[in-house]
Amino acid sequence: MYKNIISLVIIVSFLSCASLPNATSSLSKNIIDEGDAMHQLNISLVNQLFDEKRERLNTFITNKYTPAIIKKYQSLLPQNVDYKEELPNIIGAIIPVINRKRDSLQDLLLKQQQQIVTNLNTNFISYAKATASLQNLINSAVKVKNAEENALSGINQLTGSKINFKQIEGKLDSILNKTGLGMNKLLKVEKLIK
Repeated sequence: MYKNIISLVIIVSFLSCASLPNATSSLSKNIIDEGDAMHQLNISLVNQLFDEKRERLNTFITNKYTPAIIKKYQSLLPQNVDYKEELPNIIGAIIPVINRKRDSLQDLLLKQQQQIVTNLNTNFISYAKATASLQNLINSAVKVKNAEENALSGINQLTGSKINFKQIEGKLDSILNKTGLGMNKLLKVEKLIK
C-alpha cells in the first residue's frame, strides 16, 4: 500500500518536472500525513482483531472446551464412583489442564500479533524514510523553480523583457542534445578502433 503511494507521488513528480507547482510540496506532505494515519489505523485494526480472537478463544474454552473435558473425565471414572461427590476433585484436576491450554493458545496469539505489528512497523519505517527523501526532493525542486522564476523576473525587469529566456533555453537544450548525440557517435567509433 505504501509502495503504491510512493510510486504515485514519484510518477506525478516526474510528469510535472517541467512545471512543478508550489502546491506539490503541500500535496506530498498531505500524502505523507495520510500514510502516517493509515499506519496507525493498521496497528489499531491488528490490535482489535487479536483482542477479538482472544475473546473468542476465552468463550470457546469456557463454553465448549471446559464442558467437553469435564465430560471426558466423567467418562473415565469407574461406575462405582459418585461423580457428584468427586466433582470438586475432578474440577481441581481439570482446571490446571484448561489453564495450560488457554495460556499456550493466548501466547500463540500474542506472538502472531507481535510479528504482524513488527512487520508493519518495519515496512512503515522504510516508507517514512522514502517519503521524507521524496518530500526533501520536492521541496528542493520547488525552491529551485521559485528561485529561477525570481531570477527571470528580475532579469526581465532590468532588461525590459527584451530577452526571451524560454527561446534561449530551448536552443541550449537543442545544442546539448546534438552534442550528446555527436559524443555518442564518437564513443562508438572509439570502441571500433580499439
